Amino acid sequence: MGPITRIRWAAALAAALVALGTAAVPAAVSPQSVTSLDVEWASADPGPLPLFFGTLTIGGTYTCTEPAGTTVLVSFTAIQIMPVALPSGAGNLSCGPGVVDAPWSLTSAPSQDVHYGYVSVLTSFNGVALPAEQFTA
Repeated sequence: MGPITRIRWAAALAAALVALGTAAVPAAVSPQSVTSLDVEWASADPGPLPLFFGTLTIGGTYTCTEPAGTTVLVSFTAIQIMPVALPSGAGNLSCGPGVVDAPWSLTSAPSQDVHYGYVSVLTSFNGVALPAEQFTA
Protein backbone atom coordinates (compact mmCIF):
# COMPACT_ATOMS: atom_id res chain seq x y z
CA MET A 1 0.00 0.00 0.00
CA GLY A 2 1.45 3.32 -1.11
CA PRO A 3 1.49 6.57 0.86
CA ILE A 4 -1.44 8.07 -1.08
CA THR A 5 -3.59 4.99 -0.47
CA ARG A 6 -2.81 5.18 3.26
CA ILE A 7 -3.83 8.86 3.34
CA ARG A 8 -7.11 8.03 1.59
CA TRP A 9 -7.80 5.21 4.07
CA ALA A 10 -6.97 7.45 7.00
CA ALA A 11 -9.26 10.21 5.64
CA ALA A 12 -12.09 7.73 5.06
CA LEU A 13 -11.63 6.27 8.56
CA ALA A 14 -11.60 9.74 10.12
CA ALA A 15 -14.77 10.72 8.23
CA ALA A 16 -16.48 7.52 9.36
CA LEU A 17 -15.49 8.12 13.00
CA VAL A 18 -16.74 11.71 12.86
CA ALA A 19 -20.05 10.51 11.37
CA LEU A 20 -20.40 7.86 14.06
CA GLY A 21 -19.46 10.29 16.78
CA THR A 22 -22.08 12.85 15.79
CA ALA A 23 -24.74 10.19 15.41
CA ALA A 24 -23.96 8.78 18.83
CA VAL A 25 -24.42 12.12 20.63
CA PRO A 26 -27.87 12.05 22.20
CA ALA A 27 -30.33 14.79 21.35
CA ALA A 28 -30.98 17.36 24.04
CA VAL A 29 -33.38 15.89 26.55
CA SER A 30 -36.56 17.91 26.82
CA PRO A 31 -38.15 18.30 30.24
CA GLN A 32 -40.83 15.75 30.96
CA SER A 33 -44.44 16.82 31.28
CA VAL A 34 -46.06 16.55 34.68
CA THR A 35 -49.75 15.96 35.33
CA SER A 36 -51.38 15.61 38.73
CA LEU A 37 -54.73 16.37 40.32
CA ASP A 38 -55.85 16.74 43.92
CA VAL A 39 -59.54 16.67 44.83
CA GLU A 40 -59.77 18.81 47.97
CA TRP A 41 -63.45 19.65 48.43
CA ALA A 42 -67.03 18.97 47.39
CA SER A 43 -70.06 21.23 47.65
CA ALA A 44 -73.71 20.25 47.20
CA ASP A 45 -76.27 22.69 45.85
CA PRO A 46 -79.61 20.85 46.11
CA GLY A 47 -82.65 22.07 44.22
CA PRO A 48 -84.97 24.29 46.32
CA LEU A 49 -87.91 21.88 45.93
CA PRO A 50 -88.01 18.14 45.26
CA LEU A 51 -89.00 18.71 41.63
CA PHE A 52 -86.06 21.03 40.92
CA PHE A 53 -82.55 19.93 40.05
CA GLY A 54 -79.41 20.44 42.08
CA THR A 55 -75.70 20.00 41.39
CA LEU A 56 -72.56 18.75 43.08
CA THR A 57 -69.31 20.66 42.51
CA ILE A 58 -65.87 19.25 43.29
CA GLY A 59 -62.53 21.03 43.11
CA GLY A 60 -58.95 21.33 44.23
CA THR A 61 -55.59 21.93 42.55
CA TYR A 62 -53.91 20.44 39.51
CA THR A 63 -50.65 20.57 37.60
CA CYS A 64 -50.34 20.01 33.87
CA THR A 65 -47.10 21.03 32.16
CA GLU A 66 -48.02 19.51 28.80
CA PRO A 67 -47.48 21.97 25.90
CA ALA A 68 -49.62 25.13 25.95
CA GLY A 69 -52.92 24.68 24.16
CA THR A 70 -53.41 21.04 25.20
CA THR A 71 -56.03 19.87 27.67
CA VAL A 72 -56.59 16.88 29.93
CA LEU A 73 -59.94 15.24 30.61
CA VAL A 74 -61.34 15.13 34.15
CA SER A 75 -64.48 13.20 35.01
CA PHE A 76 -66.16 12.16 38.23
CA THR A 77 -68.99 10.09 39.59
CA ALA A 78 -70.15 10.68 43.14
CA ILE A 79 -72.24 8.52 45.44
CA GLN A 80 -74.54 9.99 48.06
CA ILE A 81 -76.70 7.81 50.29
CA MET A 82 -79.93 8.39 52.22
CA PRO A 83 -81.39 9.04 49.64
CA VAL A 84 -79.19 7.62 46.91
CA ALA A 85 -77.82 10.12 44.38
CA LEU A 86 -75.23 9.50 41.66
CA PRO A 87 -74.20 12.92 40.30
CA SER A 88 -71.47 12.96 37.66
CA GLY A 89 -69.64 15.43 35.49
CA ALA A 90 -66.80 15.82 33.03
CA GLY A 91 -64.69 18.61 31.62
CA ASN A 92 -61.27 19.59 30.31
CA LEU A 93 -58.48 21.41 32.15
CA SER A 94 -55.98 23.47 30.16
CA CYS A 95 -52.25 22.78 30.23
CA GLY A 96 -49.11 24.82 29.79
CA PRO A 97 -45.64 25.36 31.27
CA GLY A 98 -47.01 27.61 34.06
CA VAL A 99 -49.97 25.44 35.07
CA VAL A 100 -48.67 24.31 38.47
CA ASP A 101 -50.93 23.94 41.53
CA ALA A 102 -53.71 25.76 39.67
CA PRO A 103 -57.23 25.80 41.15
CA TRP A 104 -59.96 23.88 39.35
CA SER A 105 -63.61 22.95 39.86
CA LEU A 106 -66.11 20.81 38.01
CA THR A 107 -69.91 20.78 38.41
CA SER A 108 -72.12 17.75 37.86
CA ALA A 109 -75.00 17.57 35.47
CA PRO A 110 -78.24 18.65 37.21
CA SER A 111 -79.94 15.92 39.25
CA GLN A 112 -83.09 15.82 41.40
CA ASP A 113 -81.38 13.61 43.97
CA VAL A 114 -78.39 15.79 44.98
CA HIS A 115 -78.53 16.64 48.69
CA TYR A 116 -76.36 17.84 51.56
CA GLY A 117 -74.36 15.23 53.43
CA TYR A 118 -71.71 12.56 53.00
CA VAL A 119 -70.40 12.00 49.47
CA SER A 120 -67.83 9.61 48.01
CA VAL A 121 -66.17 10.89 44.83
CA LEU A 122 -64.56 8.68 42.17
CA THR A 123 -62.40 10.82 39.86
CA SER A 124 -60.59 10.08 36.61
CA PHE A 125 -57.79 12.41 35.47
CA ASN A 126 -56.14 12.13 32.08
CA GLY A 127 -57.52 8.60 31.70
CA VAL A 128 -56.28 7.38 35.10
CA ALA A 129 -58.72 6.47 37.88
CA LEU A 130 -57.80 8.10 41.19
CA PRO A 131 -58.54 6.64 44.64
CA ALA A 132 -61.99 7.45 46.03
CA GLU A 133 -62.24 10.55 48.24
CA GLN A 134 -64.87 11.20 50.91
CA PHE A 135 -66.31 14.61 51.82
CA THR A 136 -69.24 16.20 53.60
CA ALA A 137 -70.98 18.37 51.04
